[in-house]
Amino acid sequence: MMFIKAISEFSRAIPAILVAVSLAAASGRAEAQELRLVPVGDAFDCMDFSIDVVLVNAGEPVFGFQVSLSFPAASFEPVSFEGVASNWSVRSSGSFPFAAASPCEPWADGEGVDRILIASTVYPDPGLAVGGVADEIEGQELVLGRIVFRSRGGAAGGVISASASDCPGSPVEFPTAFFNANGRTRSVNTEPLVVSIRDGRVEGLSCVAQGDGGVELSWEAPEFLESVRIVRDGEAIGSAAAASGRYQDDPAPGIHRYEVIGVLSDGRESCAAICMAEVPFKVEDVPFIRGDADGSLRVNLTDGIQILRYLYQSGELDCLDAADVNDSGQIEIADAIYLLNFVFQSGEAIPAPHPAAGVDPTPDAIGCGPAA
Repeated sequence: MMFIKAISEFSRAIPAILVAVSLAAASGRAEAQELRLVPVGDAFDCMDFSIDVVLVNAGEPVFGFQVSLSFPAASFEPVSFEGVASNWSVRSSGSFPFAAASPCEPWADGEGVDRILIASTVYPDPGLAVGGVADEIEGQELVLGRIVFRSRGGAAGGVISASASDCPGSPVEFPTAFFNANGRTRSVNTEPLVVSIRDGRVEGLSCVAQGDGGVELSWEAPEFLESVRIVRDGEAIGSAAAASGRYQDDPAPGIHRYEVIGVLSDGRESCAAICMAEVPFKVEDVPFIRGDADGSLRVNLTDGIQILRYLYQSGELDCLDAADVNDSGQIEIADAIYLLNFVFQSGEAIPAPHPAAGVDPTPDAIGCGPAA
C-alpha cells in the first residue's frame, strides 16, 4: 500500500508532457539521466521492426524500472519484448504476446492510441499478485529491452513515445520511472520516436509462360532490397539478386501461383508480390474417337464396361483420352454414366473428337496413351 501511495503521489506531481528531468543535483553528475527509444533498422510494410529501450547515464546501479509506451494501434502491432534480464516482465491491457495486467483500454485493436507497460521492480509489483526482484544492472548506456513491432497493412507510420503516466483515471497510475537500491523512483522520459513505414515489395511483377514450357518472372526492386526469394505454389524454389529483375522457372504443366519476397541485408523479408502463370499441357497429335474406350472404332455398351473395368477391376485402357467421355481431364465413373446415357437415352452429345477420329482440341494431363 505504501508503494501504491508513493506512485500515486509521484504521478500527480509530474506534468503529463514529456520532459527530461536532470539528476545533476541528486547524483552530483552533470549529465542528465535519459530514457531513449532507439530504432533498430527501418520500418517496412509486412516486416517486423524493433526499438530498443535504452537508459543513458544511469549513474548508479539500476534495480528496476517501469515505462509505458504509447503507439498508434492503426499503424503498429506489438509482437514481443526481448529483455536482457530474465525476470523483467511486460504487461499491458491486451492479450498475447503480453499478459493482461494494466487497467488501460485494450491495445492493438487497430484504432486509436494504445499503450504497453514494461515493468521490473525490486519489490512486489502493485500490478501483479507475486512480484519478482530484478537483477542489478549498471553502466553509462543500458539496453533495458527490445520491443518488436509489426506494421499494419497500408499504414504510413506514426509516433511511439514514453508517457509520463499511463491509464489516466485508473486506481493505480504507472509513471515512467527507474528504481535505485532503496526503491526510490526517478522520472526519466524520452523524445517521441517518429516511425515511417516503407513498402518493401518488388514492383511490376509479371509471370509469363514461354513457348518451351518455362515461366519467366520479371520485376523492379527498390534499391534497399538485397535479394528476393521465389515461392511457387507455397514452396520455395530459389532466390535471385533483387537488382537482376529476372528469374526463369521450369514448372510442370498447369496453373501456378508465384510469390516474390524481398529480403533486406539484415534478413528481414518484405511483403510478397504475387502473379499467376499457366503452363499448357503439350498436345500429342494422336487421333482417337472419344468414347471408344475399347479401341473398336465404335461407341457402344462395351466401351462403358471397359471404363468400369479400368476403374474398379484394374482393367487396361489403350487411350486414356478416349475413355474421358465428358472431356473433364480425368477418368471417373461420370464418364461411364455419360456414355451409357448417350447410347441408351439419347443423352448429351460426346465432345470432339466424335464421331470421327481426331486429336484432342482441349489439351489436358492424360493424353492418348495407355494407363501408367
